Amino acid sequence: MRKLLIGSLTCVLVLLVSGCGGGSGSASQAQTTADCSVTGQNQQILAIMQSWYYWNQYLPSNVNPAAYGDTTSFLDALLYQPLDRFSFITSQAANQAFYGAGQYVGMGFSEEIVNGNQLQLTDVYPGSPAATAGFVRGGYIVSVGGTPVATLIANNQLDTALGPATVGVQVTLGYQAPSGTTQTVTLTKTVVTQPNVSLVQSFSAGGRKVGYFFFQNFITPSNSELQQAFAQFQADGDNELVIDERYNGGGLLSVAQYLGSLIVGNGDAGQTFATLNYNSLHTDQDQTLTFQSTTNGLNLNRVVIITTEASASASELLINALKPYLDVVTVGSTTFGKPVGENGFDFCSSVLYPMTFNMLNAAGGGNYFSGIAPTCAAVDDLSHALGDASEASLAKALYYIANGNCGASAAAAERAIARAAALRPSPQKYGWQNLVNAH
Repeated sequence: MRKLLIGSLTCVLVLLVSGCGGGSGSASQAQTTADCSVTGQNQQILAIMQSWYYWNQYLPSNVNPAAYGDTTSFLDALLYQPLDRFSFITSQAANQAFYGAGQYVGMGFSEEIVNGNQLQLTDVYPGSPAATAGFVRGGYIVSVGGTPVATLIANNQLDTALGPATVGVQVTLGYQAPSGTTQTVTLTKTVVTQPNVSLVQSFSAGGRKVGYFFFQNFITPSNSELQQAFAQFQADGDNELVIDERYNGGGLLSVAQYLGSLIVGNGDAGQTFATLNYNSLHTDQDQTLTFQSTTNGLNLNRVVIITTEASASASELLINALKPYLDVVTVGSTTFGKPVGENGFDFCSSVLYPMTFNMLNAAGGGNYFSGIAPTCAAVDDLSHALGDASEASLAKALYYIANGNCGASAAAAERAIARAAALRPSPQKYGWQNLVNAH
């Protein structure tokens, strides 16, 4: 499964306002049309888009719902290009599973194409089939079903070979550990739960105490996990913070608002976090979100956030929303570029997420469709574990805190990032759903 996780979406991370302007995380409107034929579903999609789509003035005037054999191709025909790389359709069941518990069906690892024809693991989720088999970050999948990965990539067959997101599906993989040892193992797909807030720890840098956590998803369970993490930071006396968002494709806007509130502390409670602006038919939905009063807020003057091109949506909103209030330092590579959000609309057994609003910070800043460039360039160092102080991006973040600059290696990191990007499929080309491969 490719999910923002990257190919067929079993669950997708989005930046959304649950309900039409706030609420519980369910779709904002249920469509009542009984016709669930393909044409009937396409007609429902068109009606939603005509009313709610942020760029509804650019919808084609002569599109025929009956001329398309599936809902995805019909939606693609409606999208405002090149800005909209984001609107999508998923199933209601997968939508609920992910937002409620951070779950998807798979083997429990995420990966990316490196050097043009290799598949390297970026993360392995605890308790998953992949973790049980001994897979670790930095290892390689060298074959699927006996076919070399390089062949599958060259023939655009990798997603097909890895199989559908169905419980019980078995996939035989050739795995090469970072040490170079190889094994062939058959994994059975199951329900995998991704951790949301993990690797919570503290470091010292330049006489400062630095809290760090790896943040995977902005979803419902994240708030309680964030509360626990910040309680630990407060108990440890941390006065700096590094948030690792390198694979975080977004999630619930309310979680971004809550995390932002923990960072700035209660002194800014009631101040503008972000403004949301809908199209001309729904200006009544425009709203201003504010920082909240929280327990265990840190009242920071600076935050360092680790990013890659897989950091999108709510991850980017957090960066943008904090800029008017404190020094936001980003380390890594340029983010994906998604300054718009969506509401969900149920139809038949699916959910349509069209882009319905844009987002601006308190200073009116936004529209970062080209992404947010890093303050300090740093590679995603797959030779080290996440949370290891020697891993290149985290090491750069700690260096900046200690020294107030990016150091002499920044230019070399920029060149390495450019070389790596040139050898892998670009999510900018293939869309927001193609951010991080997770299977």
